[in-house]
Amino acid sequence: MSDELFNTIKSIIGTEISGNRVHVVVDLNENHTKPNLAMILTDESGNEVSRSIIMGMLDTHVDFTLHIRVQNARPPFELTGITFIEENQPIDSKSVVVSRLA
Repeated sequence: MSDELFNTIKSIIGTEISGNRVHVVVDLNENHTKPNLAMILTDESGNEVSRSIIMGMLDTHVDFTLHIRVQNARPPFELTGITFIEENQPIDSKSVVVSRLA
């Protein structure tokens, strides 16, 4: 079995913490081989409003803040995580709708 099969996303949580920031929590499955992780945030029209790439993830858990770089981006936002070793060759992807603050 290839090690790449272990580079899957266990879970993603995205929570809006202000009008222009989203708190992101990502967990990978335990037996990963330091994949790269791309996180892409899109607005209600499917336009990309933020992106972050983490190269060679060492831990199975990461949390960080994405800053929305497009003015007047409109929710609901969708957060997509993609693991990969080679660019343009995704191993796994998962998307979630970002939770809004009450």
